[in-house]
Amino acid sequence: MKHEEYRNFAKKTESLVKPKDVTAISFLSGFSKSLPKKTQYKFSQSGKKKIPYMGFIVDPYSFFLFFKIKNTSAAQEMLPDGFELAEASIFKKDAKFPMAIVSVFTARTSGFIGMRLEFYIIARNKETGLLSWIICDYETNTNSYDPKNGFCGYTCDPAVYTTTHFGELLVDIKNRKKNKEFIVSVDLDKGDSKELDESLWIEGNLIVDYGGELKSNLSEPFSLLFDPNMVKEAVNIPVEQISIKANSYLDNIIDSFKPVNALIFPYSQHFIIKQDLKKYEVKNQTELDLQTKDFLNRTGFKIMSGNDIKKPIYAMVLISYLVLISIIIFLLIF
Repeated sequence: MKHEEYRNFAKKTESLVKPKDVTAISFLSGFSKSLPKKTQYKFSQSGKKKIPYMGFIVDPYSFFLFFKIKNTSAAQEMLPDGFELAEASIFKKDAKFPMAIVSVFTARTSGFIGMRLEFYIIARNKETGLLSWIICDYETNTNSYDPKNGFCGYTCDPAVYTTTHFGELLVDIKNRKKNKEFIVSVDLDKGDSKELDESLWIEGNLIVDYGGELKSNLSEPFSLLFDPNMVKEAVNIPVEQISIKANSYLDNIIDSFKPVNALIFPYSQHFIIKQDLKKYEVKNQTELDLQTKDFLNRTGFKIMSGNDIKKPIYAMVLISYLVLISIIIFLLIF
């Protein structure tokens, strides 16, 4: 995208995220947790048909930590059907290797606002031949949804992800139920911008799926829509500037304390999830560009709204109130 076109894309993506609506959605997810998983799935699918676009904004500084997979057979077992373990490179012209990635970021989306710690294996989709990011586990300090667990979230405490005036990034996340933690500090002043590998950062985001702890037969691959220039380069952080005090994740396939690379994006990233997109509809950059232009030109579509949730809740409250009043009147008369 050209500069002015991306400005419009960013503004339109931001307009899909309204904190007052997210609050109402978070409130509803608390009720939805009690429903059967299949009912939750049907509820989420019906929402996709009505609301074509979700905004997904990742704020600075999103952090990525890369590990070489040591146990490739165990990693393959973690992948969903239709995917195979693949080698990839982080930066352009770098050596390729079987890769696991840890990412921590704060996001503002149409459905939630908060911190996420995500764990991925990079695989290749057998049908399309494209690299894919497979989400194998995550922690969050806000509400969430995934096909296996349904409506869930609030998995960690503490959930520290912040920067300081000393030029450092601090991460301190613990899931007390699972007895897992991820504690890292990063010196942000020592990095330099470096060009990223297109296959991993552009192609890889066109097919995203769930595996590992999140593998489910209800899972369906989805695509992120974005400006490819947004992932053209990132700040490479030397591994000696990273201190890992604890990492209990993916330890069956990686050396949890020996990353091979790290990077940050020091600016906001604007993504769109097109919820009515057909499976594998976007397979290259040309199709990606067509989808983003369609989003920019499209008007009048429905967005996630708290009012859609509040109305049925208010109706239930009103009905309950009327029933209660009727019972009281009946008892007083008779």
